[in-house]
Order: sequence, then C-alpha cells, then structure tokens
Amino acid sequence: MQAEPWYCVRLIYHLVGTSSKAYEERVLIVRADSEGAAIAQAEAHSQDYESDTTVYTGYAMAFNIIDQNGPSLGAGVEVFSLIRKSELDVDAYLDRFHDTGSECCRTP
Repeated sequence: MQAEPWYCVRLIYHLVGTSSKAYEERVLIVRADSEGAAIAQAEAHSQDYESDTTVYTGYAMAFNIIDQNGPSLGAGVEVFSLIRKSELDVDAYLDRFHDTGSECCRTP
C-alpha cells in the first residue's frame, strides 16, 4: 500500500490584543489523500494552536509536495511554491509582498 502524499498547508492567523494589528502565516506539513483533506487536517491542528490572542482567519492554501526522488521528505525538497502574476518590478514586488518593513522575523 502506497503512503498518502505529503502536502504543505499555509494558514493565516490574526494576532489580536497586540499593540498593532498583526498576522501570522503558519505552514504545516501533513499526509493526506487530497488537497481538501490536507486543509482539513491542518485546520484540525489549528484548533490546538489557536488561543485568545491567535485566531485562525479561515484562510488556507495547500501545496502538493512532489519529491522527484520518492515519497520521503529530505534536503532540497520543495515544500511550498506560490506563483503570483504582477506588473511590479523586482524591488517593488518584494517591498509590496515580502519585505514591507512590518515583518516580525529573526535576522541572521
């Protein structure tokens, strides 16, 4: 019996009660027989993650992880990909969608 494929599911949470409006993008990896089942699993995990200050927005995006070397995860396997059409040049695109200055992240 072949194992179910891996999916990456991106969930968005609203962080309430903070001094400024903030959102968290959380990525989970699950095994499921379909994209819909993967989202359902991730949303079930979401219930354990939610709190009074971390509220799931209901937005989820699934990505089927396809490993060219077989059904196992390992170094170099793509776990998420998003292609967005945009007329913006590279710097404007990054500023608009990924480096807005509002991110709360660790720097190397």
